[in-house]
Parts: sequence; C-alpha cells; structure tokens
Amino acid sequence: MTSTPKSLLVLCCLAVGFLTAASVQAVPTTYQYTGNPFAAAASPYTTSDFVSGMLTLAGPLAPNMPLNVVTPLAFSFSDGVQTLTSNQPLGLYVFEFATGPTGSITEWLVHLYNFKFTGDIATVSMPHNVLDFADSQIGSGVNLFTPGVWATVAGVPDTGSSLPLMTLTLMALGVAARRFKQAAA
Repeated sequence: MTSTPKSLLVLCCLAVGFLTAASVQAVPTTYQYTGNPFAAAASPYTTSDFVSGMLTLAGPLAPNMPLNVVTPLAFSFSDGVQTLTSNQPLGLYVFEFATGPTGSITEWLVHLYNFKFTGDIATVSMPHNVLDFADSQIGSGVNLFTPGVWATVAGVPDTGSSLPLMTLTLMALGVAARRFKQAAA
C-alpha cells in the first residue's frame, strides 16, 4: 500500500489530536477545612479543639454546582482527639458540596463515622443547619452557627505522564514535516 502526502497528513493530524487529548488530564485538587473552636465540649474535648481536614478530588469542583455528592480520592479529618482518614475502614462517610461562581465551596455536608471506635466528625454549612461536631466514645465537642472556612490547595499538574506524550507528538510532527519536504522535492 502506498501512502500519499495527503493520507500521511491526515494520519499525522489524527495522531497529534489523539495524543494531545490523551495528555490533557484533570489535575487532582485538594481542599482544606479549618473550623472554629468548639463552643461546648465534654472531656476529652476542650474548647480549644476544632474540626479540621483535607480532601483530594480528581479535579476542581465546578463553578455554580448545586449541592452534590462527591467522591474524594483521599481525605483526613481531625477534631483534636481523633483523626479519621480514607486509609482506615470507616462505617460511613458522606461528602456533599455546593459552589459559587468561582468554584469555591459555599455549602457543605461532611460526615465521617467510625463504627469500630464509635466516633464521628461532622461539619455542615447549609441554610438553617450550621455546625461542627465531634464525638468519641466518652465525650463530644460542638460549635453551632459559626462555620469554618474552606481553602483550595493548588493542584499540581501530572507532568510525569504528559511529558512523554508531548515528546512523542513533537516527534510525529517532525517525521511528518520531513516526509512532506521529501515528497515536495
């Protein structure tokens, strides 16, 4: 089968398009929550303890997203007494978020419950329901009506997998240009 310059051009364009599309990947994005100190606490919790945590998603949350369940790649939340993470078997965990025009978190429901140790950590900020709550087998801490804040920790592009694809794309373009130059001569 002989190839014409046009068919080579089409093949090269298809290869470049495929490789370029394959190299565009979502950048994992980490969100960090910092709550306010508990207003009421029973030992072992104190009013110096608070809910804090981090979760990593496959990509950033979309702008103007209504309250929606999301599935994190990883998470870790602490209340000053216990830490619940994605690396341990939890009985229940729920992550729901709504965002504003810039994709920043405006409403949320995060609830982690560890059946094994009978402890849970929750942070909620929705209309008529704002609280940070922590509970262990022997005590609890709560903060009502003063939600904490979410911050986005910038994602880092995965250059490890896209660099070889970009190099291959440039090599394919070089080969195609050389063949066109030879065909024109």
